[in-house]
Amino acid sequence: MLILKNAVESWMTKRRLQDLMDRKHCQEPLTVGGKNYWQRFQRLRRIINIKKTGEDIIDDILAEDLRDASTVKSTTLDGSRLILTTEPSNLQAMLATQFKEFETGRMRFLQMGPLLGKSIFTSDGSFWEHSRALFRPQFSRENINDLEATEEAVAELVLAIGPIGAGGWSREVDLQPLFFNFTLDTASEFLFGESVKSQQQAIRSARGGGGDLEPVDLHSTAGQGSSKQFRDDLELIGDYILYRIRLSKLVRLGDGLEFRRALGRVKRFTEYTLAILFAGRDTTASLLGWCFVRLALHKDIYGNLRDVILKDFAQSESMTFAQLKSCRYLQHFLNEVLRLHPTVPLNQRTAACDTTLPVGGGPDGKSPVAVLKGDPVGFSVYLMHRRKDLWGSDALEFKPERWEKKYPNWQFLPFSGGPRICIGQQFALTEVGFVIVRLLQRFEALEPVDRAETLNMRKGLGLTMWPADGLKVRFRKAH
Repeated sequence: MLILKNAVESWMTKRRLQDLMDRKHCQEPLTVGGKNYWQRFQRLRRIINIKKTGEDIIDDILAEDLRDASTVKSTTLDGSRLILTTEPSNLQAMLATQFKEFETGRMRFLQMGPLLGKSIFTSDGSFWEHSRALFRPQFSRENINDLEATEEAVAELVLAIGPIGAGGWSREVDLQPLFFNFTLDTASEFLFGESVKSQQQAIRSARGGGGDLEPVDLHSTAGQGSSKQFRDDLELIGDYILYRIRLSKLVRLGDGLEFRRALGRVKRFTEYTLAILFAGRDTTASLLGWCFVRLALHKDIYGNLRDVILKDFAQSESMTFAQLKSCRYLQHFLNEVLRLHPTVPLNQRTAACDTTLPVGGGPDGKSPVAVLKGDPVGFSVYLMHRRKDLWGSDALEFKPERWEKKYPNWQFLPFSGGPRICIGQQFALTEVGFVIVRLLQRFEALEPVDRAETLNMRKGLGLTMWPADGLKVRFRKAH
């Protein structure tokens, strides 16, 4: 009976798809990933074994899928249809013009729910609208422009880099954990009014002892959402959040309905705040990491940017949001880092109803593509940002000067777009710009330790994308 049921459902789905294609004049996109069960199984095994083989899910597998077309389809082992696209007009449709027809879907909640709960990143509809409205005032320009706490955190970052030795050079230091400490401190100060002072561990380490934090790797912790260690860690974080937002009085209401309601409010506040805290920490730290990877690899760009900074920013003056935004070469540098290393390289939407994507179907890829309710549509801004037909033959080269010209908005989406555009975009860019200015004012040179430039640098994937090999460097103090 089960086989018969599956066969009937498969036939009905194919019929629905064909009806939609006929009505909307759609054509199917190029098929990748195998046309039979065995080929699809081999592909799945390849994906599962990427850590063993050293392959990269984006540069080796997805880029191969999209080599001959900007929109493709594949079929999973259970027969489900998956669409993958890097076409700007399709992203514009999903994220903006057809926003209500595509949602984050149940899969995102299942993947991120154990960590982020039901929050702004794992919900849709009215709940998402309410969650976003709660946090929007926090990211006002006035709040972002208050950089006193950021100045203090940068001072601690410099201490964590360590003392200056012979020839004016610092010790060898891995900047990546220091950046995650820095962003956790600034994010907690920004959200709660008090820093967790995580950089203090790194400062002690620079003096002989201690340890550092690491980025959240969703892949290495997959399936651990119910483990005791995971629950204990989240409980510890939750206790701190409750302390900072001063909800302790809610748990003294006694037993009964009001007590249970209070616990529900506590849980919701914790999930809301934890989601924003993780996003603020990981997005900014990952971007900082890629910025200094590029500065370490490109000595000429380091020198050019430092010259501009010394001219535009006085050593002792405080900085403002407006000053950082008006420094054109700094903004061009940040844009180029975000183009080649977007902090969220892969994303997905699920069709909330039977609908279409504007292009991607047929031999020429110009026909609409039918999407049935429940069909997942994956998209990669990482691969879109590296398309030579969009960015030119030098698309894989790091060139901040390319931003002297304008590019269409929907082919550059480092912070997503539409109603769900990253709420903390300006906060992240301001923090990163501030760190770059202060460190380049203080240090006249930066050199990588044991790193050779490659077009496809190894990347870690979790809540964000970060340099998988760390960021071991040495600084030379300016005279």
